[in-house]
Amino acid sequence: MDGAAVAGEVVTAGTALAGFIIIYIGNLVNAFEARNPGGERNAVRVKFLLRAWGAFAGFILAITATVLAVIGKWLENPCTSHVSIWFLLFAFAAAVFATVQTIREMH
Repeated sequence: MDGAAVAGEVVTAGTALAGFIIIYIGNLVNAFEARNPGGERNAVRVKFLLRAWGAFAGFILAITATVLAVIGKWLENPCTSHVSIWFLLFAFAAAVFATVQTIREMH
């Protein structure tokens, strides 16, 4: 199966992953806002920002994978479709990394 054949699946997976990452970032914001203003928020601000920016990088990778897959399918360009698969894999890796970081914080 070539890259163009899975471009539709990349679009579906990329948009779903981007949506999950947006939900994750929203939960981070809610958790941060639930802390007492001032000292407690300031103590954890960097930790929350690093998690949010890492998740945002995964979001950008997922959206890029989706856009490349659509372009690859539209132009019938297998090279672009192959690249979209790699971007999606990197987006999944970023999501796994963000999840592991969150679990490590709870441990």
